[in-house]
Amino acid sequence: MSWRLRVKAAATAGLALALAYAPPAHGFGVADQGTSGAQFLKISPSARAAAMGGAYSALCDDAYAVYFNPGGLGFLREVETVATRNSYFQGITHNFGAVAAPLLAWTDSRRARNELGAAAFSVTSLTVDGIERRGVVETDDPTDTFGASDFAYALGYGLPLSERLGVGVTLKALNQRLDAAHATSFAADAGALYRNDRLSLSGGLRNAGTRVRFASASDPLPLLFYAGAGYRLSESWLLAADLSLPRDHRAGFSFGLEHRRMFSEELGAAVRGGYDSSNTDAEGLTGLGLGAGVYFRRVQFDFAWLPYGDLGNTFRYSLLVRF
Repeated sequence: MSWRLRVKAAATAGLALALAYAPPAHGFGVADQGTSGAQFLKISPSARAAAMGGAYSALCDDAYAVYFNPGGLGFLREVETVATRNSYFQGITHNFGAVAAPLLAWTDSRRARNELGAAAFSVTSLTVDGIERRGVVETDDPTDTFGASDFAYALGYGLPLSERLGVGVTLKALNQRLDAAHATSFAADAGALYRNDRLSLSGGLRNAGTRVRFASASDPLPLLFYAGAGYRLSESWLLAADLSLPRDHRAGFSFGLEHRRMFSEELGAAVRGGYDSSNTDAEGLTGLGLGAGVYFRRVQFDFAWLPYGDLGNTFRYSLLVRF
């Protein structure tokens, strides 16, 4: 057996084991709502994905695959760097940055750049400042304020098993702080992506790992199973849908539509819309996603608006650069 077949067999076996040893889905749902730690892992990056309702697991063949579906990294043929700024509600700030590269990106051989797969590294942060501290006896005036922060450092790898099928894994180290308390935990994602000229299909899991422990408190990670599909209606229109099964919430469905137009070989634009049923808990207008994007040469800028009802509006800004 050649080294390449051995690598493919190992990648396939690793994905199968990750799915086989994940907790069974039948115990998930509303009954476990509010019982997971590290909730910041649920906040997805990419303004493009947000505008399409989060239906992105079957479309992500870019650096954002390290979060949405590491199987998409297997199709990466160029070095990419991405960054997302999320102006969340209630003064919460969420940031994401990643760099991804095929392992043969800098070789002069005639082999395909992604023949050995692609690797990605990402950093996610969520920070909150000015939380009011009060004493044992409740008073009108706080004694002082404190902050909280969450960080996730991820390393992902994707391998193409064929021209149409890619599999991958992402390993994450989590560090959380709430005032003077700290917690460290570890998580893993696994995913697969199949695609042809028009149709793409995805499946996998996110956030399987160790429990989050703050002092004597202990909570499981927000484990989630997902499946998705994308279909290119034409050169200009793209439709996508995702089904998610989280351990601490009801099953969710999201879908999105994108219309892209190229004005020249170097300049283009896109408009997007979508809906996410898992973002409808707050009162008021929720679940909706709207956005737009601009493409110029090897640079892409995207914007998204997501209302969260009484909690307020959120705005996401993303930048993608290919080298």
